[in-house]
Amino acid sequence: MNIIREIKQFFERRKALKEVYDDLKNLNEVKLEQRIKVFNEIVTPRLAEIGLKNWNGKYIWFSDFNEEGVKHVVEYNVFKYFGGSFSFGNCYNFIPTISGRKLIFHKTDKSTKIIYYKKSEGWQKSDDEDSPINIDHISTVNEEKFHKSLNEVLDRNLPKFEKWFEQNESIEQNIKSLLKDVEHEKKEFIRRIISFDYILYFLYRQKGNKNEAEKHFKQHIKRNLNSPEEIELLKEKN
Repeated sequence: MNIIREIKQFFERRKALKEVYDDLKNLNEVKLEQRIKVFNEIVTPRLAEIGLKNWNGKYIWFSDFNEEGVKHVVEYNVFKYFGGSFSFGNCYNFIPTISGRKLIFHKTDKSTKIIYYKKSEGWQKSDDEDSPINIDHISTVNEEKFHKSLNEVLDRNLPKFEKWFEQNESIEQNIKSLLKDVEHEKKEFIRRIISFDYILYFLYRQKGNKNEAEKHFKQHIKRNLNSPEEIELLKEKN
């Protein structure tokens, strides 16, 4: 099975390398100003159709908070070499992130951040399979390829984003989805910037379930290499 995988990866690397050479022949990189203009023309109206009516003027689109303090977010992430892709997920007005010795809440439009973070399906598959082929790669190598890849990625992913948002509106729905992700995370042993246990701690607190909140708080501390200062800060909040 490993041999088959290695052969598959060999041909994928060759295909990716050929694309790089072709791109270099036709290189006329789409700069930030032009990217923003295209996003305003293409991405902003399409995301508004699935409820993300707010845009920060650059790379983040989001809904308003619902009655449970949940906001849906899509973000364009810039890659190192001529491109990027979309991530998506939820922001919460009651879950802070840690910056130095401070807990930063994300209650305003300006502070909007994906806390429950997911990558687009093609990007995630590329990472999972350690493959250079990412069908959700949006190329900025030139304007023609930028428009083409952007529209293809939106066509493929917007229905998936919308479905995920519909299934993750309430706190209970978010808890259910995160518990499934925690099980997958244990198998893969992935360390995230914002761990699923960290999010679950605050979600359970919001629901008044102190026992489950405490359990996930301990799991977060155990599985993540927090600095002593961060641990003390979380304990103070706890």
